[in-house]
Amino acid sequence: MGARGVAAAGVAAVLGLVTMVSAGGCAAAPDGGAVKVAASYDDLPYNLTDVLFRREMILHYRQGVTLARLVPGRGRDPYVRGLAERLTEEEAAQVEELAVSLRMWQFTVPDSDKPPVHQMEGMLTPAQLLALKGRSGPAFDRLWLTTLARHTDYGARLADKARDEGKDAATVALARRTAAAQKTRLTEIVSHLS
Repeated sequence: MGARGVAAAGVAAVLGLVTMVSAGGCAAAPDGGAVKVAASYDDLPYNLTDVLFRREMILHYRQGVTLARLVPGRGRDPYVRGLAERLTEEEAAQVEELAVSLRMWQFTVPDSDKPPVHQMEGMLTPAQLLALKGRSGPAFDRLWLTTLARHTDYGARLADKARDEGKDAATVALARRTAAAQKTRLTEIVSHLS
């Protein structure tokens, strides 16, 4: 099951619980106490778009860090090396920001040791990563930037969707900032490739 399927199943489970306890408004907590639950889907502070955005951007950022870690020893362009350093710092930190709400909403954070086996749109295939690993110098730099541009474009599209369709105010604000940052980075990369 893919990331969207897992997240959808999680939301479905929450909705099932909401339906089961809608009359009473509470359910048993693991410690035996009462847990207040939403009376309907509309009462939840988030929607499926919010959950999927946070989960998919975690995977997106982690792959950005994977891409950045390919640069040392292969990349020669100072711009490529500097961008890889920024990606490593910025995107690793953003994963935790995205994970906070998932945990609060009681959704699992994608496991960094067990990435999904499906091919999520905008993510690099093992073959693409292998092609990058097999190059160095200017050929690596150009392929890396082109690959990162496609990857970044997908991140901007994910963020645009969450900005437009999300329900959680913090997620919508984060998506707005993320979309702007991804588009700025994409413009910079394309300009450098020209």
